[in-house]
Amino acid sequence: MLFLIDYENVGNAGMKGCEYLDGQDHIIIFYSEARKSMEQGLLESIAVSGCVFEVCKLCKIGKNALDFYIASRLGELVGKGYEGGIAVVSNDNGFQAIRDYWEKRAVHRRKILVSPCIEDAIVCGNEKNERTDTLRRLKEKVSIGGYYSAYMEKKRVRKVLDSLFAGTEYEDRIAEIQEMIEGREKNAKIIYLNSLRMFGRKSGLEIYHRIRTSDELQKS
Repeated sequence: MLFLIDYENVGNAGMKGCEYLDGQDHIIIFYSEARKSMEQGLLESIAVSGCVFEVCKLCKIGKNALDFYIASRLGELVGKGYEGGIAVVSNDNGFQAIRDYWEKRAVHRRKILVSPCIEDAIVCGNEKNERTDTLRRLKEKVSIGGYYSAYMEKKRVRKVLDSLFAGTEYEDRIAEIQEMIEGREKNAKIIYLNSLRMFGRKSGLEIYHRIRTSDELQKS
């Protein structure tokens, strides 16, 4: 995916989600002397992502100058044959005109996203990949009370498991055991089969027996 960053407009807030960039992406940061610094951690996230990384500094100050830079670079890349998803990261409503041109007037129509940050652009890009699914899940609105109840129950179960497997050869694998019993399929048969699969027959049977005979875990 191609990200054209209007950094003068969005600043560090527009870089939210840069840790999800990968080797299939191309990011260009457009900036000026007025806003020439960025948090080092954000730049490092971009650098290690494996994406194509460019910067473009404004040569001469002028009204909407960076906007023209972005529009020109976009046309240049599409003209050279770029066919992936495209997002302009900016809060400037003027970029809606670029979107309208490519979607309604260009000979070869293209969808151009205009988003306030990288994260939103990835979600709106609707790519069929793990990062899109992850970000969609993280951005879902959930009940604070409901989430907290689940959080406290998870802590309770971990405490029970710590006690149940203390001093055994499995105490360093408690996180795996907890993940197993809290999976989507919680019925006894599935837990039994998963225990055998994950830990082998002998160990799996022992772990399953401890789980099934624990009154505290049966409250879950």
